[in-house]
Amino acid sequence: MIFSSRQSSADADVVADIETPFTLHQPALQVVPVVVDVPHAGRRYPRGFVDRSRLSLRSLRRSEDAFVDRLFAQTVALGAPLLAAEFPRAFLDVNREPYELDPRMFDGRLPAFANTRSMRVAGGLGTIPRIVGDAHEIYSGRIPVEEGLTRIDTLYRPYHAALRSLILRTQGSFGTCILIDAHSMPSSGLDRDGAAKADLVLGDRFGTSAGGFITEHYGTPASGVHALQLEFSRALYMDETTLTPHAGFAALERVIGAAMAECFARWSGWLDEWREAAE
Repeated sequence: MIFSSRQSSADADVVADIETPFTLHQPALQVVPVVVDVPHAGRRYPRGFVDRSRLSLRSLRRSEDAFVDRLFAQTVALGAPLLAAEFPRAFLDVNREPYELDPRMFDGRLPAFANTRSMRVAGGLGTIPRIVGDAHEIYSGRIPVEEGLTRIDTLYRPYHAALRSLILRTQGSFGTCILIDAHSMPSSGLDRDGAAKADLVLGDRFGTSAGGFITEHYGTPASGVHALQLEFSRALYMDETTLTPHAGFAALERVIGAAMAECFARWSGWLDEWREAAE
């Protein structure tokens, strides 16, 4: 499905139709048991969505993990597939259960199976978010429930079907899969413990998998699927006011590329040892 858009010259780069749920960058040959997914870097904002929002386009983009897909692009040349959402997080968040929905947002009745009472829904950050940034309301009124369900059917479900397929294919080829769930985070403010935010936050979900729904849902180490969420401070690579990369972008891109190359080499060696032990 194509969500309608009327482009203006000022917003030609981001106000655009969502013509596909995701872009899948495939290596010529996958040589490592790794899948990289970037769920929040999508930057195609339908004109109808922008026009109906009570916020400016710049404010809507505050929840976007801008350019993270580009920061990790080198992983494809290193032999791992990269899956990136094309739609923005403010429009639909695939790092949630499929139906974490706030009934106060919709005109019409939600399906009985919708999870309307999760902490994320209560905080305004469900599958279809109610807020961005510091609790700024996105919508000036309710949206039709049919529109919300269509977003899930045409964007959420295809994204997860593609991610699931990549994980299963990788596990089938290598006997295991390491999912790297790539994100960024605002540099301002404090973390949950009241300390200054770090440049990079890693999580493994207390030994099971880390982060939001994606790592929680797909990370099952006991069955050979490991999931790790990486969150980089946006100040490292971009101007958070203008939403443009700065001089630090190239440096961080090199660091990520070098780190991924070393990790891939180590994981490949570990895989060979694991196979030898299993024989």
